[in-house]
Amino acid sequence: MERRMTGGEGVALRDRLAPGDGLHAQAAQAAPAALGVLLARSRAAGESTEHWDQARVDQVVRAVGRACYRDELVRTVSAQVVAGTRMGTTEDLVKLHRLRVLGTMRDLHGQRTVGVIARDDERRTLTWAKPLGVVALVTPATAPCTALATSVLSLLKTRNSVILSAHPATAEPLARMVEAVRHALREVDADEDLVQLVVGADREGSRELMRAADFVVATGGAGTVARAYVSGTPAVSSGPGNATAVVDEYADVATAADLINTGASFNNGTSCSSESNALVDARVFDAFRERLEAGGALLLSDEDARRLERLLWPDGRLARHLVGRGAVEIARACGLAVPAGRRVTTLVATAVAAEPGRPLFTEKLAPVLTIAPYHAFDAAVRDVQEILDHSGRGHSCALHTGHGPVAEARVDLLARAAKACRVLVNQSTMGNAGSFSNGMEFTSVVSTGTWGGCGVSENVSWRHLYNRTTVSYPTPTQVPSAAELFDDPDLPDTLETEGD
Repeated sequence: MERRMTGGEGVALRDRLAPGDGLHAQAAQAAPAALGVLLARSRAAGESTEHWDQARVDQVVRAVGRACYRDELVRTVSAQVVAGTRMGTTEDLVKLHRLRVLGTMRDLHGQRTVGVIARDDERRTLTWAKPLGVVALVTPATAPCTALATSVLSLLKTRNSVILSAHPATAEPLARMVEAVRHALREVDADEDLVQLVVGADREGSRELMRAADFVVATGGAGTVARAYVSGTPAVSSGPGNATAVVDEYADVATAADLINTGASFNNGTSCSSESNALVDARVFDAFRERLEAGGALLLSDEDARRLERLLWPDGRLARHLVGRGAVEIARACGLAVPAGRRVTTLVATAVAAEPGRPLFTEKLAPVLTIAPYHAFDAAVRDVQEILDHSGRGHSCALHTGHGPVAEARVDLLARAAKACRVLVNQSTMGNAGSFSNGMEFTSVVSTGTWGGCGVSENVSWRHLYNRTTVSYPTPTQVPSAAELFDDPDLPDTLETEGD
């Protein structure tokens, strides 16, 4: 799961921005009175969208999308996020942001979200789309501006107003992004208070915002998600990851290793979709390791892997100060000698076999990959499920395999057995949140179903962000045959329908 910062890890927005900075205009401090003002403005702004037609909605979404996609802004806020959180890399954040904004715009393009959006002539029903109302949006520390942009675009497409809660460590880039969004709204004569920002909110402040809103979209850590669901307000959320890939003997080993290495190291492993573990057929295990090393991975000895494990989980819990740090920095913190100038993408710990429950097989949020050989595919599938049972229930897994009946049977076996909402085939699990090379909808909210404590078992998109009103007209009475439905010829096919 993308990480939320703890209370003392950031610098307050008021200390980061000079007095009179225009960003102060829309970044209210988290006080009860200020929150009340934001809510009133948000509701008024939401009411202004009630009579928008689809063309007007799409005009607003395009304007905001352009603002969120602008290269100079994206690079500025990405650098600010890295400086404020000391997690991830600016280059990868820029790539991630532009990919997801463009992908979200593609997914929104041409979709009807105003008025009658569905008609069923046989059942004689019409479905109307209506806004949820004021939506509280809580973002993670690791890609906050991307979560803001993608979520706001979907929420504006469905005519909602948004109040964003920002942690101090990410308040400056979020304030800059929100100001760009508000400027875009003003340029198309839309109410800028459709998107507002509150900074400095502690846990109680975030809870109060969630309680007061009509709906919550939570993309933060486990604590934030838990608070969203106990707020008493309807919510959707992301869930924790621990993406585990299986590489069988039919896979293109070089391609699989490259994809897994790239995913595990992307943005220093801070995405909930970054590969965390790989179980590899013993017959191709050595070739897989060699390809990882050729791609920049640092293969650790057993002793070094144990030292890394103690460093990352000193008391059984993940060391926060190492989350999102680079592979070289973590290696040196572990006492490993890394030659100056050596490019290291990922630290790779090798286990003799899968060990579900061992810290090295849990979510890492760092460029660390645990690999282990397996000797029977059925056993690997069981190991995947046991690993996810301990960490990452409901999130995702992957299979790198060949093509043909055997490959299809193995995909079916893994999909049937795994309590995971996503099974990606011959691709990086970074595609969980959308890719132009797969059919997943773009999102920053990767939900994990009831397995992972979420109410949704798919990528949260605009489809989850509006209310539906169903209009039903009378149809000719058609009573089904009870004898046929219950497979009981002794049942009479008569039913008293008067008064239905």
